[in-house]
Amino acid sequence: MIWSLVHTKGGVAKTTTAMFLAAAASRRGIPTRVLDADPQGSATSWAERAASVDMPLPFTVTPVTAFELRGLTSTPDELIVLDTPPGTAASIDAAIDAADLVIIPSGPRSADIDRVWPTLDITAHRPTTILLTLVDLRKVEATEIPLALADAGAPILRTVVRARTAVERAFGRCIPRYLGDYADVFEELTTAMAPALQEVVQ
Repeated sequence: MIWSLVHTKGGVAKTTTAMFLAAAASRRGIPTRVLDADPQGSATSWAERAASVDMPLPFTVTPVTAFELRGLTSTPDELIVLDTPPGTAASIDAAIDAADLVIIPSGPRSADIDRVWPTLDITAHRPTTILLTLVDLRKVEATEIPLALADAGAPILRTVVRARTAVERAFGRCIPRYLGDYADVFEELTTAMAPALQEVVQ
């Protein structure tokens, strides 16, 4: 099973989401690996830094090119999580084409949401869902934006990922024991949003 994290805008927690979802899967006993298709290599750097302080991640992180993604396949009993760059890079198209599920992480800011729609356009041929990240529940956007997206017919997860200091500080370290909202996101993805994934988990 392949999940691709895609958003044409940066700064929406794509890499964080990829790493925390991979950790959630690994803790469920699912063979998991992260493929880093972002030339900035944030996921790769995260794994290298964690290993350098004897806090290795419970899954592998491997940099990949767009060419390598075009031939990507997965076995029924594993989960591959793809981290992609912002913009319109060839690796984004390849990651979308390879995906069994495309996840669009998006912050609640207007600039983030504005780029959700063109991202949905390029993922229209694959199963896709939106995940709101970096959410401050004290602000009105925390309730207004999910409702607005749902009213517009956008496929959006019920679970939102709140902005948490522990998550923000996790870069370069082993994923913390407490996954925060990402544990609930993983549960929703493997049950409600993608019934076929239950076969991988069980």
